[in-house]
Amino acid sequence: MKKLIKMIMTLLLAVPLYACGQKAQLQDDLYIFYTSDVHCGYSDNLGFPALKALIDDTRAEHPNVALVDIGDFIQGGTAGAFTRGEMIIELMNAMGYDAAAIGNHDFDYGFVQLKKLMDMAEFPMTACNITYTGSGENLISSIPAYVMKEYDGVKVAFVGVSTPHSITSSTPAVFRENDEFVYDFCGGDDGTKLAEKVQSTVDQARREGAQYVILLTHLGSLPQFAPYDAITLIHNTNGIDAVLDGHAHVTVTGDPYPNKDGEDVILSSVGTKMENAGQLIIGKDGTISTVLFSAYEREDEEMKKLIDEKNARLEQILGEKVGETAFDLLITDEDGIRKVRCREMPIGNYISDAYRDILQTDVYLINGGALRDSIHAGDITYMNLLAVQPFMNTLSTARVSGQQILDALEFGAQKTEALAAFDGKPAGEFGAFLQVSGLKYTIDTSIPSPVQLDENGMMTGIDGERRVSDVYVLENGEYVPLDPEKTYLLGAADYILEKDGDGNTAFRGAEILMSGGMTDCNILADWVAQHSTVADEYRETEGRITVK
Repeated sequence: MKKLIKMIMTLLLAVPLYACGQKAQLQDDLYIFYTSDVHCGYSDNLGFPALKALIDDTRAEHPNVALVDIGDFIQGGTAGAFTRGEMIIELMNAMGYDAAAIGNHDFDYGFVQLKKLMDMAEFPMTACNITYTGSGENLISSIPAYVMKEYDGVKVAFVGVSTPHSITSSTPAVFRENDEFVYDFCGGDDGTKLAEKVQSTVDQARREGAQYVILLTHLGSLPQFAPYDAITLIHNTNGIDAVLDGHAHVTVTGDPYPNKDGEDVILSSVGTKMENAGQLIIGKDGTISTVLFSAYEREDEEMKKLIDEKNARLEQILGEKVGETAFDLLITDEDGIRKVRCREMPIGNYISDAYRDILQTDVYLINGGALRDSIHAGDITYMNLLAVQPFMNTLSTARVSGQQILDALEFGAQKTEALAAFDGKPAGEFGAFLQVSGLKYTIDTSIPSPVQLDENGMMTGIDGERRVSDVYVLENGEYVPLDPEKTYLLGAADYILEKDGDGNTAFRGAEILMSGGMTDCNILADWVAQHSTVADEYRETEGRITVK
C-alpha cells in the first residue's frame, strides 16, 4: 500500500473482543472505511478523490475492504440542494459504498425524494428503528434493518440506527399524515425503547450468522443527545463489536465503553465535511482497531475528474455574481464555534432583515440551524447563498399574537448557555435558536428552561419562570415593548410557521396569510442583486439578542 503521510495517522486503539465468544477466523484483516456527516463536502478536507485512492491502494494489498457511511450525506451544500441529493448519490455510487445509515438531514427533501434516491443508490441504506403506522404508502418500507456482508466466509452485519431527534431536527411535517405522526424512531423518555429495538436487531443478525456486528449510528455521543446518544446505547446493549457514530460532528478516534455486560465496545466518529475518514480494522486475531485519516498523498484521478465535471455544470448555472460584500458574514467565531445557534450574528441580522423587507412584515424569525455556511468578503453568487440556505424552504407569513412570539423565543432559547464554548467545544448550540429582525430580546441563562417537551421533542407547553425577557418590537423606527395580546404580522420559513420545525409548536393555529410559492434562497438572491452591496451596519452585531 502507498506510504501514508505520517502526520495524518491518529491513535491506533486495539480492543480484544469477548462479548460474543469465539470469532470465526478471517484469512486476512478486514478494512472497513467509514465517513459521516459529509453534508455535500465531497471536495472538502480529505475529500472523495483522496479517500478513493486510499481505499484502492488498500484493496491492492488486502482483499477484504468495505466502505460505509453513517448518515447526513445528501444535504448541507449547494450540490445537494440544487439536485435534491441526486448528485451526491451519483458520487457515492462512483466511490463504491457498501452501505449507509440514514441521518436526520437525509429526510429533508421528503420521503418521495428519499425513495427516489434509494432507488438510484447502488448500495443499501439501513435503519433498524423506523416504524410506520399510517394508512398511506410507507415509501421506505424496503429499508433493511441491517446489511449483511461476507468476507472470507465470515459474516459481518452493518446495523443502521437513525436518531429519534430526526422528527424535530429535520422537518416534522414529513413524518405526519393528517396532523398525526406516523413515523416513529423508537424514542421515548429514557432511551429504553431504542436500546430494545437495537438489541432485537443485533440478536436477529446473530441468528442469521453474523460473527461481527457493527453499528452505524447517527445518534451523536455528546450529553446533549441523551437519552438517544451512542454511549448510552452501548451501555444498554450487548453483542455489538463496534459503534461507528455520527450526528455530533465530533472526532473520536476509537474509545472503549462498557456494554451492559461490562465488556468494552469501541466507539469512533470522524467529524464532518470529510475532516477525516475512518478505518476500522478487524484483525485475523479478532481484535478491532481504528485509524482516522485527514489527508492522503495522492488522489484518484477518475473521481477527481467526475467531481470536476459535475461541479463545472453547477458553477455554470450557479456561479453568476448577484452582489458583493467588503467583509465576512460568518456563522462561526474564529474558533469555528457555530455561534449563529446561540448568539446574535451579523449574518442572521442581514438575512432576516432581507426577508422582513421582502415580505413587509413586522417581525421575521429565522432559526440558526437554517444558516449552514458563511458569506465571505468578495463577490456573492447564487451558489454562495444556496450554501448558506440549502434547505430550499418556502417563505410564509401569518398573523400571530405577541404571546406566540414570546413562546417561540422561549423555545429557541431553551439550550442557550452563558458561554458559547467551553474547553474548545461548543456550549448551548441549538438549531432552533432564533435570529430576528424587528425584535430585541434578552436570555437569562441562570433560569432553567421552562419549555415542556413530549417524547418526540415537540413543545407541549411552557411551565415556570421564563428565560426570555425584555422583548421589544420595532415600530416606526423605535423599539417598544412587545404586547402579548397584540396581533403582529410575522414572516418565517414554512418550516417554522407551518411545519413545527425543530419541534417549535408556538405558531399552531396561526392565521396563515401566505404559504408556499417563494423559495427562500431564490428570493434572497433577487434581493441581494437589487441592493448590490452589503451595508456597513452588518459588520457588527447591534444588540438584538442579549445573553446573560
